[in-house]
Order: sequence, then structure tokens, then C-alpha cells
Amino acid sequence: MANTVSPSLLQNRLTYQVIPISIRELLFLSTAPCDIYGIKDGIFYRALRRGVFTNKNLLRELIAKGQIYLFVHREDRSLIIETVQKNLLQVTRSLSLGNPLEKGKAQMNLLTINMGYLYQNPTDDTILKLQHQCAKNLAYFLLNKIDLLVPLQREYIKQKHHFVLAQPLIASVFLIGLMKYSQLYSDQEIENLFITSYFKDIGMSSIPTEKYDQEELSDKEKEILSAHATNSVQILKGRLPLSPNHLSIIEHHHTFSLLTNKLQLNLREKQKEGEIIAGFETMLVTVMDVISAMITGRPFRKPTKIFEALDLIKILIADQYPQEFRLIVSYFKNFFIDR
Repeated sequence: MANTVSPSLLQNRLTYQVIPISIRELLFLSTAPCDIYGIKDGIFYRALRRGVFTNKNLLRELIAKGQIYLFVHREDRSLIIETVQKNLLQVTRSLSLGNPLEKGKAQMNLLTINMGYLYQNPTDDTILKLQHQCAKNLAYFLLNKIDLLVPLQREYIKQKHHFVLAQPLIASVFLIGLMKYSQLYSDQEIENLFITSYFKDIGMSSIPTEKYDQEELSDKEKEILSAHATNSVQILKGRLPLSPNHLSIIEHHHTFSLLTNKLQLNLREKQKEGEIIAGFETMLVTVMDVISAMITGRPFRKPTKIFEALDLIKILIADQYPQEFRLIVSYFKNFFIDR
């Protein structure tokens, strides 16, 4: 009798052999670097065969239906990562060629996917170096294509990356636009602050990304989260070319904590005691971070409108920085409201 293996046994074997990947990792790949599996009615099936062209329309359909995870064999996981990083490098090197809007979209999305790899391995110098160099190139590209900021921002938000990975980039793009709009900074100063803003939350990698989907964290997790700015400095110091001033901005960027009524009461007390905001650039980074946090949704709350975010910013800085507050309102009014 032929030696056969039952389908149920094959499924059980596959369960132990595969690991999940985000479907977004495939959106900017031209071909599948390995076999990709999905689940239908509780059964694994091969959704994409190695070497075939990825069907982006199908992938987007799956995202719309909430099926954002596919699966690969454990030994093939590195092939996905290597292919994504190769594409990130290729797009980075060719930003000045072709359709600038499409290139910018691809660059921002691939950067965010690679940021996910960095959060999983924050001590990996190779991933950090790649992320830093590609982020610098993106900053240079945006500074020379400033008219693309608004459409790029809107297209990027539509991708609905996990907010832990997306918020730093949204805040940093806001920061570029505001600083350029102010005409107070050189491009080099803007680029340096962009990098500072973009990497400021790497200390949040101490907690698995999926934990942030919970409205309530454990006391230990809250303790780690509250120390993420200090952890970011420890992770980045000596590994990225950041000045002591920029490291200080990272360390103090969470001057304003959770966006609650309690925060506002505590803020007024701190303002009286003269404890608030370490410097002007720190304030800019903090404010863009607050705005980006409010306008991006969470699994446990809906996003707010920019008007509501600016109302909170008024409470936070208007008394201490009245001219700067008017600049911020003017910037968002001109470029992001009613468009």
C-alpha cells in the first residue's frame, strides 16, 4: 500500500512550519520571493507561488476585508525582509527619476515596513544604518519637492500602517513642512530635526507592537512606555550621528504625555512651576507628535480632526509661544484644512 499522509496531518505540520507576515510587506514587491500562504475557512492554502507577479489588486482587497496577515515558511522569512530592504534601497537611489509622487509614496511605505523590522531588532546596526540613510534621502527629497507634502501625507495615511510605526513619519513630515514654511531654518537644520523626530520613539520597541492595540497596559508595560524617550537615547547614542542637543530633544520630547483632561490640569501646574518644554525645537517636535497622534486612529479610539488637535495645542503652547502657535495654525490652515 502506498505511504500517504492525510490532509489534516499536512495542515497540522504546516501550522508549526509557517509564521505570519504583514500583507503590506508584499504591496511594493514585483514578484513573490517565496511561496505565500493564506487561510480560508481555517485551512492553509498557497495564495502566491514563488516567482509569480504579485497581484496588488488582490492584496488590497484582502486588506479591505481585514485579512492583513499571510504566512510563509520560517526559513523563508528572511527572503521577504531581504527583498523589501533591496526594494527600499533601489527606490531611495532613484527618487529623482520617474513620477515623484509615486516614488515618494513607495519610499515612505517601504521605510515604514523596514521600521517594523528595526522595532523587532533595535540593536541591529545594519537595519538601523539602512533606515537612517533612506530617511535622510527622503528628507532631502521632500525639501526639494515641498509641494508633494500634502498629497504624500494623505496617501500615506490611507495605507493604515500600525500607528506605532506610522506616527513618527507623519509627525516628521509635518515638521518638515512647518519649518520650511517658517523660513527660519536652513535645509540642513530641517533635515537634522527630521531625523531626530523620526527616530525619537525607537525606545517603544521594548514592548511588542501588538501590545499598543490594547487600551490598557500592565503596570510594567506602562512603566516601560513612560521611559521610552530615555530608552530611545540609549538605543541611538553612538550609533546615529546625532548631536547632544538632538539627543536631548529625544529625551524630552514626551513633555506632554497622554492627551487627557488630567494632562491639561497637570500642564497648567507645571507651567506655573516653570517646568515645561526644554527648548523651542523640542516644542516643535512635541507639538507635531501630539497632532499626528490625535489625527491618526487607534484600535480603541477614532482619529480627531485637525481643528480639535489645534485646540489642544493652544492649551499646550499658546501662552508661552504665541507667535509660534499662530505660525502652526497658519501652516495647517493653508495646507491641510479643507483640502
